[in-house]
Amino acid sequence: MNNKQLESLVHKEIPITQALDIRIEEITDQSIRVEAPFEANKNIHNTAFAGSIYTVATIAGWSLVTSLAMAQGLEGSVVLAKADIKYIKPINGDIVAKCSIKDTDSIDTFASSFRRKKRARLSLAVEVVEDGVIKALLNANFALVGN
Repeated sequence: MNNKQLESLVHKEIPITQALDIRIEEITDQSIRVEAPFEANKNIHNTAFAGSIYTVATIAGWSLVTSLAMAQGLEGSVVLAKADIKYIKPINGDIVAKCSIKDTDSIDTFASSFRRKKRARLSLAVEVVEDGVIKALLNANFALVGN
């Protein structure tokens, strides 16, 4: 699944992503970059709205796990099981969320757990960056639950 196909799926499954103009800019087997334009996501202080930052970061993780599940042939629903975000500095431009899975063993564990139990969890750290500086960090636990 390429980035535009995944973006269409995200917009269909999670309609608010259309209003926030969230775009899947890049997807690989182990990484993702998701963006949302500043103008559609700013607050009264002329910085990025905290709720939009949280949503973009969550969508990055959800999308990466969804793509991973599809690539592994795992059929189920991806849900956010737990998340904690730290807002480090204000964002004054587009919201850019990046996430990668560096430990390939976690992918194998995730897939084998799902095949055995029809459920699996994957912990991700999603960085929200501006000009190469991490402005927010979402630590999230995503679950894949069999239908």
